Amino acid sequence: MDSSSFFRKKNHPLLIIANFIVEFLQIHPFQDGNGRLSRILTNFLLLKAGYLYMPYVSHEKLIEDNKPDYYMALRKSQKTFQTSHETITHWLDFFLKILFQQSKIAIELLSQENIEKILSVKQLAVWQYLQTVNEATPKEIVEKTKIARPTVNQIFYKLIRLKKIERLGLGRSTRYRKL
Repeated sequence: MDSSSFFRKKNHPLLIIANFIVEFLQIHPFQDGNGRLSRILTNFLLLKAGYLYMPYVSHEKLIEDNKPDYYMALRKSQKTFQTSHETITHWLDFFLKILFQQSKIAIELLSQENIEKILSVKQLAVWQYLQTVNEATPKEIVEKTKIARPTVNQIFYKLIRLKKIERLGLGRSTRYRKL
């Protein structure tokens, strides 16, 4: 089974990865280095699942900075293994908090970079148009850039996540402007 089909199953990739890691650490296959190897595997699996921000912020460092919580979550979840109430809830909560923290830091780093390096041609066209006006409606941007409305909507979402633009108003009166 190739890794892409592995991630197309009915469970979300983050659930699969979190479960794999907690099980791997329970098995403890090596005398030394299981934790470090689990973090390397986490990075690899997240990259394969499409979480491309992994190289920008050290997963290892975030785990190291939260070591007591890491061990507590791991212990609480693993303690339920081979019982009638197995759960990885504690581990999953910790794992997802670390990934959320990692993604927020990556977005901050990427938004501080030269934006031209991280945007596609169409994204850059919308960004450049917004540089020339105080604010614009989606319709104006579609007309000026000749980019389809659904694509423009996706670009808005990305630029908002990168903290480059903000949305003003709702519905038909929605406008966007650079920050």
